[in-house]
Parts: sequence; C-alpha cells; structure tokens
Amino acid sequence: MKNRILTTLMVISGTIMTLSAQIIYDPPSKKLVEFSWASPTTLEYNNNTGLYDSGPFDGISVKLSKEAGGGNIFMVENWAAVTEEMKDKEFELVKSIGEKSVLKHNFLVLYGASQMDWFSDQHWKNAEAYIRFAANLAKVGNFKGILWDPEPYKPGKNPWKMSEQPNKEGRSYYDYYLQVRKRGAQFIQAIQDEFPDAVILSLREFSDYQTASPFSQAIIPVQDLRQAKTSLEEAWWALHLPFTIGILDAIEEEVTLIDANEEAYYYTSAIEFYKVRNDVFNDTRALLPAAMHKKFKANYCLGHAVSTDYIAGNWAGLLSAFPYRLTGQGTMLSSAEKALWFEHNMYYALQTSDEYVWLYSEDLNWWTGEKVPEGFLEALESARKKVNEVKPLGFKVEEMLEKAQDKAEKSGKKNK
Repeated sequence: MKNRILTTLMVISGTIMTLSAQIIYDPPSKKLVEFSWASPTTLEYNNNTGLYDSGPFDGISVKLSKEAGGGNIFMVENWAAVTEEMKDKEFELVKSIGEKSVLKHNFLVLYGASQMDWFSDQHWKNAEAYIRFAANLAKVGNFKGILWDPEPYKPGKNPWKMSEQPNKEGRSYYDYYLQVRKRGAQFIQAIQDEFPDAVILSLREFSDYQTASPFSQAIIPVQDLRQAKTSLEEAWWALHLPFTIGILDAIEEEVTLIDANEEAYYYTSAIEFYKVRNDVFNDTRALLPAAMHKKFKANYCLGHAVSTDYIAGNWAGLLSAFPYRLTGQGTMLSSAEKALWFEHNMYYALQTSDEYVWLYSEDLNWWTGEKVPEGFLEALESARKKVNEVKPLGFKVEEMLEKAQDKAEKSGKKNK
C-alpha cells in the first residue's frame, strides 16, 4: 500500500512538474515607441542616427519624405507623381538607417488622408504600389513594421466617412462595407507579401468604440445591434470597421495587428487601462463575423498611448468636443503633480499592454530635452523600472485629478 501511495504521489508530482514546465514562458518585454511632431524623416534619421538612437525609447517612428509622398498611401495622385529617382533615393536612405541604427523596434509611418475612390481599381493600383514600396522599405531598414495612422489629416478627404465619398450616388453603406473590406484585405496582403512578419502598430482600431472621450464612437458593449449599425453608418469612422475586418480576413499567422488605443490619451485612472481589454477582446466581437473570432484572438493585440501634451495641460480649451473640466485639469496641477500623472499613465499603459506603448508629443523634443516638462523624463524612467522589476506604482492619482477637474470647471465658468 505504501509503495502504491508513493508511486501515485510520484506520478502526480511528475505531472505537476510537466504542467509547470509547459506553462512557464518568457512573456514579451514591454516596448516604448515614440511618435510625435519631432519624429524624424528618413533623411533626418540617416543624418543624425546617433542622436535618435540615444533617446529613452526602444524604437521610434520614421516619416517618409514629402518628395516620396510623405506616407499618405491613399493620396494616389501625389504618389503617381513620385519619380523613380526619388524612390531610389528614399530606398538608399532607409537602407542606410538599417545598417546604422541600433534600435530594434522602429516603425515606418503611413497615413490615411485620401484622394481615392474605393471603387476605382486604378486608384487602388496606385495605392497598392505605394503600400508595397513602403513595406519593402520598412523591411530593408530593419524596422519592426508599419505605424499605421488612419486619421485623415489635411490635405485630402476622409476615406472613412460616407458623406466624403466621391461617386457615391446609388451606393449604400453595405455596398461600401463590402468594397472597403476587400480593400482592407488587399492592404494587409500587400504588406505581408513584402514584409512577411511585419508588426502593424495601428493607432486607432476597435478601441475607438469604447467610452473614453468625446472622440470615441461609444457603441460597446453593444446592447442594440441595429442601433449600433446605424450609429456606425453615420460616424466619422464609418468605413474603418470594414477595412479592419478586411485586414483580419487576409492577415497571416506571422503578422501582428496591434490596436494602439489612441483614446488612452485621456485616461485618468488605472481601471480604464484594464477595462479597455474587456471592451476590445470581448465586447467588440459583436461587430465581427462569427467565423473571424478565432483569427481575431490569434492576430490582434492591444497597446496603449500616452500623451505628454494632454497631461501637461497644453491642450486646455483646444479640444472643442471636451469640457474645460477635462482639457484644463492639467493646468491646475503643479509640475510635480503633472509628473505623477505622467508616471501613472506610463506605468499602467506598459503594465496592461500586450507589448507596445507609444508616446505622443507635439511641441517638444525628447532627444535634445527642449521643452520636455519638468520631471517627465524621470517619471518615464521610473515607470519603466517599476514595470520591469514587477513592482507596484506606489501611488494613486484619481483624487488628485478629481480636485484638478473641479478647479478647472470653476475656472472655465468664470471665464465665460
């Protein structure tokens, strides 16, 4: 009997050890990527590689030169005017970056501004040629992949809004849904043909449907599917959903799509960083074809954004959709308090991302230190150290920010 018990215990022990061996793995370390007004062009990076590699980042975003189309892949008329000489010059610049840079998580930036008709095969032929050119450059430059900013900056029109589509007479939202879904599949196919294991760091994806700010299309959790669809059809981002679904239709196993959650700019509590995971990975499945759920889980990852300017109070009163209570809260904080909020958001962004966090800034330069808010660099380094060492943040900001919001609200009323 004793031998039988001993044998049983040994089997159980061996099973536990085997299971433990199976579930222990090296999770990806968290990476911080820069994307800002100061992000270099291919020429600037090539000429100042040592400077850009010296910053507090695992990788930075690199912008294509204006002469090579500036990364606006849907500005098809502009791309048609780019000369072969300019393409060759851009290729050599990026190749040189790949040979010199020590950063392993750089991304080439592509934008969504458009001159395109989704139903024009000639327009798409031009767009696809540009996409393939850019993806090939990213691979040649030893970049991690593409930073995809679908926001349609001027000049150009919004390719996602129904009211801005050319030649739309006689076409329904459903007609556009099917066509744009097809283009999304062609978009990712072009990228992965040229760059088979690319990472697509997309600044806005299903995270746009959370309730985070007046900018988000707050439809999840979906309570009424018909109402949600109606809301989408009228939205600024109406056609971005089928484009993403098209990406998931054709995405291959080695390619990763990261929802980089630009809405995280406005987070003021730890819980928001955790809640969005449920919003994205559970609630948005109502917007996906059932057959796509498995691929969605396999290829879709979550990242986060941190905005230096919003936390510093530089956008006070500038965001018309926001009450001053929110945009002005940063102006009611001391320099030390702003640095605490910055560290808080950086910590939880890193803690809850699958791998990547991106830092957005406007009128400052992280490499030279110009206009970097007091204490922000130290706060960034502190947050990263705590996450890497699996330590708690050690403080909360909710009460501090609520008081700042109340002060901003009173200040805003006085100034009316």
